[in-house]
Amino acid sequence: MRAVISGMALTLILWTVSHAQEQPRTVGVYKDHISADRKKGATVDHTLHHMLYLTGIGDGFRIINKHRLARGESPLYCVPDDTLLGGADYMKILDNALFRTDSSIENHLPVAEAMLIALVAEYPCE
Repeated sequence: MRAVISGMALTLILWTVSHAQEQPRTVGVYKDHISADRKKGATVDHTLHHMLYLTGIGDGFRIINKHRLARGESPLYCVPDDTLLGGADYMKILDNALFRTDSSIENHLPVAEAMLIALVAEYPCE
């Protein structure tokens, strides 16, 4: 049952992000927004919008990790126990992953998938 819940949560996160009514939430769109913010200066509202969006994605993955650990499965990524991630943290982790010169995260991917890739790279399980 927990496997079904975790699978449904992951599917819902990725499906919701990729089928949004507004402009699709792809890596390319996200990078365009962030680049524009850097050039003209981001408003508090716009930055908060990004942080809230990324917090929702991050919280979804945190819940999936919690369910995986409860079932004795390996987590998707391993954040130290004394670390609590928030919107600014998620934004920094994603931006660091996307704007590296050697980034392999493609622009057509949903932001949620890119966030998972970034979290796995930032907090690998040993």
